[in-house]
Amino acid sequence: MKKFIKTVITIALLAILIYKLEDRYKVIEWVYDVVTTERTHEEDFISEIRQALLEGKEEFVIQYIGEFDSIDWFTEEAINLAYSIDDQKTSSDYDYLKYKVESIYAQVSGLGKILTVTYQFKYNETADETKKVDDKIKKLFNKWNIEKLSDYDKIKKIHDFIVENASYDTNMKKYSAYDNLFEKTSTCQGYMTLAYKMLTEAGIPCRVITGTGNGEAHGWNIVYLDGKWYNFDSTWDDPLTWNGEDILTYDFFLKAEKDFPGHVRDEEFQIEEFNKEYVMSKESYKK
Repeated sequence: MKKFIKTVITIALLAILIYKLEDRYKVIEWVYDVVTTERTHEEDFISEIRQALLEGKEEFVIQYIGEFDSIDWFTEEAINLAYSIDDQKTSSDYDYLKYKVESIYAQVSGLGKILTVTYQFKYNETADETKKVDDKIKKLFNKWNIEKLSDYDKIKKIHDFIVENASYDTNMKKYSAYDNLFEKTSTCQGYMTLAYKMLTEAGIPCRVITGTGNGEAHGWNIVYLDGKWYNFDSTWDDPLTWNGEDILTYDFFLKAEKDFPGHVRDEEFQIEEFNKEYVMSKESYKK
């Protein structure tokens, strides 16, 4: 009997303690949150990583609640999910964000399902530089009265500007849209990301495609025009010349696959799912 009474008293004291803690520290609410948010935490986790990348944060600390297969999940799958978010209100995410980020390092600490992840980010282009790119594009579009142009004329205007404004960086040190636009030189990465941003801002559906060009790592774009997708390579339409003279060509402008020699896509852009969503025109565009 004494043991029973002691047990009852212990339970009562514990209940009072929990009540006091809940009233002061919201313990019950915290436990409830941990349990009920596990299902949706991954989505929030991805969204917060994306926002940190968009803001150009070099270090970002975030809590992760849930299970994961390996440490690589935080630097590969989670990051790819962040890149895959395409908000129509901005052209700085999706393909642009993916190639703006140079490297990612993650350190994970904690026990069980509650972990702290510390990210270290490096960029090819800072948040301030991206803003300058956006501001410059707006000025150019106002100058061109781009809203009055047809979709074809928008694409051609952007293509011609990029080719005439920049030259290929043979030193392989310039990689960003900012470099291409303001430094007037970059590798193919700068060409394809600037083209992506300008076309997207102009209302032209566009993607970045990576693979090889004549056996070397290369990237270009595909653009949507009159119900079909076409290849668009502003880098190769800006050929290097022996005397440094700028040449504007259209050898790789709005081309079908059969008229786009030397280009081989990475595997992710050859899978059936991608090809069904982005059906390429069988014929090159004719004005």
